[in-house]
Amino acid sequence: MSSRFPPIHLGAPGEDIGKKDLYDIGLRFKHFNQSRLQRMKEFLQPRQYDFLYLLPLLFHQNHPLMPGFVSSETPAGIQDYSPTKQTVDTARQFSKGYTYKRQILRTYPIQALFLMGSVGSMAYSKESDIDIWVCHEPSLSTAELKELQQKNLLIEKWAASLKLEVHFFLVNSEQFRQGVNTPISKESSGETQHYLLLEEFYRTSIYIAGRMPLWWMVPAHQEKNYSQYVAHLLENRFVFENEVLDFGGLETMPQSEFVSATLWHLYKSLSSPHKALLKLFLMESYAAEFPDPQWLCVAMKRQIYEGDFAVDSLDPYLLIYDKVDSYLHQAGSSQRLDLARECFHIKIMGSSVASLDSKTRQLHDAFMGMIAKRWHWPHDLLTNLGSQKFWDIKKASIEHTVIRDQLQQCLRIILKITGNPLDHPDQNADLKLLSRKLRAALDLRPGKIEVLTTRSMVQTKPDLWSIVDLPLTDMDSIWCLFDGRLPAKPIRPEQAIKSCESLLELLVWAVVNELYKRNVKVQINSNTYKIPETDIYQLLAELNTFLSMFLNGKNANLNVYKQPNRLMASMLLINLGEALSIDDNQQQFMMSERSDPLSYGESRHCFVQGLQKLSVSSWSEVTLQQFNGLEGIFSCLIDIFNDSPGHLSADNLRVLCYNRVRGRSIALRIETIFNRLLANFADPAQKANRYIVPAATGFCCFKFHNDALGFYFLEQQVQLFQELSSPQNQFSPIMFDDFVFEHSYLPFLYQHNLPDALQIFYHATRKSVTVYILDEKGSLFVRQHDNANPRHILDHYYVFIKTLQLQTKLPESIVIKGYEIQKNSTGVVSCHPATIKQGNTALDLRIRIVLDRVKGLVIYCNERKFDMVDADAIRALKSHILGFRKSHEDYPFHITEIDAPFELLGMQRCDQAQSLYYLNYKQKIEEKLNI
Repeated sequence: MSSRFPPIHLGAPGEDIGKKDLYDIGLRFKHFNQSRLQRMKEFLQPRQYDFLYLLPLLFHQNHPLMPGFVSSETPAGIQDYSPTKQTVDTARQFSKGYTYKRQILRTYPIQALFLMGSVGSMAYSKESDIDIWVCHEPSLSTAELKELQQKNLLIEKWAASLKLEVHFFLVNSEQFRQGVNTPISKESSGETQHYLLLEEFYRTSIYIAGRMPLWWMVPAHQEKNYSQYVAHLLENRFVFENEVLDFGGLETMPQSEFVSATLWHLYKSLSSPHKALLKLFLMESYAAEFPDPQWLCVAMKRQIYEGDFAVDSLDPYLLIYDKVDSYLHQAGSSQRLDLARECFHIKIMGSSVASLDSKTRQLHDAFMGMIAKRWHWPHDLLTNLGSQKFWDIKKASIEHTVIRDQLQQCLRIILKITGNPLDHPDQNADLKLLSRKLRAALDLRPGKIEVLTTRSMVQTKPDLWSIVDLPLTDMDSIWCLFDGRLPAKPIRPEQAIKSCESLLELLVWAVVNELYKRNVKVQINSNTYKIPETDIYQLLAELNTFLSMFLNGKNANLNVYKQPNRLMASMLLINLGEALSIDDNQQQFMMSERSDPLSYGESRHCFVQGLQKLSVSSWSEVTLQQFNGLEGIFSCLIDIFNDSPGHLSADNLRVLCYNRVRGRSIALRIETIFNRLLANFADPAQKANRYIVPAATGFCCFKFHNDALGFYFLEQQVQLFQELSSPQNQFSPIMFDDFVFEHSYLPFLYQHNLPDALQIFYHATRKSVTVYILDEKGSLFVRQHDNANPRHILDHYYVFIKTLQLQTKLPESIVIKGYEIQKNSTGVVSCHPATIKQGNTALDLRIRIVLDRVKGLVIYCNERKFDMVDADAIRALKSHILGFRKSHEDYPFHITEIDAPFELLGMQRCDQAQSLYYLNYKQKIEEKLNI
C-alpha cells in the first residue's frame, strides 16, 4: 500500500503558506489513515467489519435500535460527518427501514474519533484490543458525560459479541493539552508520560471522523516552534479553530518524563515483557538524544509531507524497531540487540501458534522477512526465533532472568542519562503507585516467590515432575525440579528447571508460574523427607485452589497500591514431611480425655513441630515463612492477625496437616484458635481483651500491646493465677480456651464478667465459703473463709466496698452484685443472683485500718485506737474485738475500712484506684491479725 504524491512545503511564519497546501495535507493524512484502516481490516473477520462501519454513526446519531443507545438526549453529532453507503447498509441490519437524514446542529458534542494502539500495524492480531478515543466538547456537563460513558460501555459489549476487545476513553482535548486526565489504556498512565503518550498518539492513531489534529498542519521543520506556528495559523485564519483539534506539541517535554515513562513500561512489562522492553529501548534512544529527541511521529509526518510513503514503511512497530536497532548498533550492545530482535519477532508473530490464522501468518512472515533482509539479520535468526514458539518452563525461566536484568539495566541507563531529575516524586501519585507495584513484583528477598513475567509464554508443560533432594554438603541439601524421568547418570542442580531450599517453596513456585496441571505426575526422591505420594497431589490441588482464589497477579488494579501492603490470605502447612513421635509409638500416647494437640494428655505434649506459612498480600506478593514449636505457632497467628486488613475473616486462613494419626485434629485446633482470636480481638473495642490457651505444660496469654496483638507465656498455673489477679488499666475481659481450667469454676464465672461492676461469687460447703470476686476491671480475687456464714461473708464484702465508695476511694458508678455458685449431681455449674442485705451486726464493730507513711499501721475499733507496734498490741486488739461477740467466740474478723496512701497499697498513681488493691491489702492484714 504505497502512495506517491508531490511534496508539500509549508513555510515558517512570515513565509509562504498556501491554503490549498493545508487542505491537501489534510486529505493526504486522511488517505494515509484510511490505508491503515484497510490494513486493519485484513486482520478482521467479515462480521467484525460492521463495527468499523458503524462506529462513527453510533456517535453521530442516537437511534433506539442501534448498539449503544441510552437515550435520545445522549450527546451525539460529529461535524462534517456523513455515513457511507456501506455504513447505511450495516445500520439496516439493526433497523430495516433506516434512512440517513442529514441534520445541521448548532454544536457538535463529539469532536472526533480515533483508534489507538497496535491497530493498523503488523502487530495487530485477533488477540489485540482496540483503544478508542472519543474526543468531546469541553463544555459537556457531568450528567452528559455520564450518559456518554454509558453509551461507550454498551458499545463495548456489542463489540465483545463480535469477539473484539474494545475500550473507550472520553478525551477532553483542552484538558489533554494541559496534561490533565491523560488516558492511555485500561489503567491509564495518567501524569507519568503525557508527552510520550502524545508522541505515540500522533504516530499510531487512526483518524475515523470529526475534526483533524492541528498537528497535521505543522510541518516537521517547525515542530520545535509548534506553539508559535499554531498561533500563526489560527490568527491569520489559515485554519479555523472549530475545524481542528489541538492536542499540543512536543517541544516543552521535561527530561523527567523519561524516568516516569520508564517506570510505567517497567510496570507494563509484568504482563507484556517483550512489548514493554521494546518500548523501554525506545525510551532510552529518545533520552540519549535529549534535549533534541528525534521523534518517530515527526519522521512519519516528514515522509507524508514528502509524498512518498507506504503503510508498511510507516508501520508504528517498524518505526520503533528501526530506531532501536540503530541506537543499539551505535551503542555496540549486541546482546541487547539480539533481545530487541526477539521482542520484535514475538510482538509481530505472536506468542503462540494459535495467535495468528494462516492468512495473517503469511502477511506477518513476509513482513518479518523484509525486516531481516533490511537490517541484515543472521541468516538463521528468523528460523531460530520461529522454533521458540514452543517454550518450556526452563526457557521461560531463563528468558525471565534476562528480561528482568534488562529491565533493571534500562532503568539504570535512563537514570544515568537524565540524572534522575524527578524533583518531587511524592507529588506524583501515579509514579508512587508504579514504584510500589514494581517493587512488589521485581524485588527479590528471602522467602518471596518469584513470579515469572514470561510464564504466559509457556506452551508445553511437563507431564512428569521429578523432584530431588540433592545434597550439597554433609549438612545442607537443595530441592530441584526436573522435567520428566531422571537420567541414570548423576545430576547437578544447575540442570534443574528450578532449585529451592524447601520442597514447599518448589511446589509453590511451580503453581504460581502456571506449571501445574491436574493430571501431572510427581516423583519425589529424598532420603530424609518422607511424604506420601497422595499427600503431594492433594497439596498441589490445595495450593492451586488457594493461589487461584487470592492471587490477582497481572490483573491487580493500580488503586490497590494506594494502601499499605497487607496480607490478604494465608495457608499454614503443619509438620509437612515431619513424622510425629506418636506415629512410631502409639502406646506412649494412650487415648486421653485431654485431647488438645498443643497440650496432649497428662504429659501435656505438643504435636506441632514445624509450621510453614504461605501468604498472598494485597500487592500480589507470594511469600513463605518457617516457624517452629509453640512460640512459632503463636507468632505465626499474630503475624497474620496484625498484618491483615481490618476485614479479616476465617476464610482468609487455610490450615493443612498431613500427619497420619492426628493431622485433621491438629489443623482444626489451629483454625479454632485463630477463629477465637478474630472473635476476641477483631473489633477495635476489644483491645483490652485477653485470651488464654494451653501451651504444653503451661499457658499462653494473647493481649494487645502498643496497638498490636501479642502474646506471652505463663509457665505454670501459679503464673496464670498471677495474671488473672493482676491489676488492669481498664476493664479487661478474659476468654478461656476449652482446655484451660476445665475443672474449675473460673471460665464459667468469666463468661458473666461485666464492666463497671464488682461481682461477688461464692460457693459454700459444710466447712468453708470460697469467694471469687471479679472487680470492675476484670481482675480476680479469690479467698476461702473457713467456718463462715455465706450470708455474713457476702454482706461484709458489700459493706467494705460500699464504704470505699462513700469515701470516694472507688467510683460510685461501680455496681456491686452477688451470686451463689451451685453444682448439681451431674456436674453442671450454674450461678444465681444473691440478694445482699446490710445487717445491723455488720456495723456494731467497725474495724478501720489507717496506714501512715511515718507512724506505720494503726487500727481503729470503732473509736478506740491501737498502734500495731508489737505482738502485745495485736493480742490487745483481738481481746477487744472478742468482747463484742457472744460467749467470746473466736472466729475470724473482717476489716471494714482502709485509709492508706495509694503507693503503700501498690498503686503508682492515685488515678489507678481499683478494688483489687484494697481487697488484697484487706486480706493481708486480716491474715496477720487472725493468726
